[in-house]
Amino acid sequence: EMERVIARGGPASTTTRVAREGGRRLTRSCSCRSSRREALGLGAAAALSLGPARFASCATTTTTTSERANRIARDYDRYSRNYDGLEVGEMAKAFELDDLRSVAVSKASGRTLEIGIGTGLNLELYDFERVSHLTGLDISSGMLQKSGERVASKGLGGKVDLVRGDAASLPFENDSFDSVVVSYSLCVVPDAPSSLAEIARVLKPSGSGFIVEHISSDIGPLAAYQGLLSPFITTFGKGCDPSKDIPALARQSGLVVHDLDRRVLGTVAYMRVTAA
Repeated sequence: EMERVIARGGPASTTTRVAREGGRRLTRSCSCRSSRREALGLGAAAALSLGPARFASCATTTTTTSERANRIARDYDRYSRNYDGLEVGEMAKAFELDDLRSVAVSKASGRTLEIGIGTGLNLELYDFERVSHLTGLDISSGMLQKSGERVASKGLGGKVDLVRGDAASLPFENDSFDSVVVSYSLCVVPDAPSSLAEIARVLKPSGSGFIVEHISSDIGPLAAYQGLLSPFITTFGKGCDPSKDIPALARQSGLVVHDLDRRVLGTVAYMRVTAA
């Protein structure tokens, strides 16, 4: 069951669908204090100064997915006010994050789903001569409000639909989309395997997913370091867990990984995926 409502800040043609899913939600966990890159630096300093045991105790965790979901939705509602400045700053450019985001979005065509659309940062990167319709999904009503404002300002009301829902339980039929785009969201979603399996389910047999993510490095010592820092970064860096091996999880979730392009010592990657 879905409830259609008008997205704040957008025209009447811009809609947000709220999926009623028995409490399951796409979840993001953050304390809204810093960007992911800043949290990485802060975490490294804290680990060196406190030692592993005391450092681990400083990063708070939430016990259940439901609790995390409620906290994340509230955090990202607040965080929407200054999200863009952190996500596309000079550090993001230095780490080539914007370049990979552009690569992923530019490949979308046909009926397209973007998981974790946030404030709509990617809207200007889509080629709407190739993309017939874009559905953007997010957990945060605050982020979707910002997306709605962007949709309205760009006159895209007839081409973009905004949905509040759960990446791990997408409110769409099988074989619904020609393209699925995900940029720096799976590192935040707590149930990445289920979310990847859902991508495989909603992709058409001829479709492709285009994913760019913070991921576990393929350099062993660096991957171990990411694992050490992940509790701190998850707490203080917008919920991002940089220790997830997204390519391996994608393969385990029924996807075939193509064109894997790792950057920044293997900690950020672009990949194209198709349903197996």
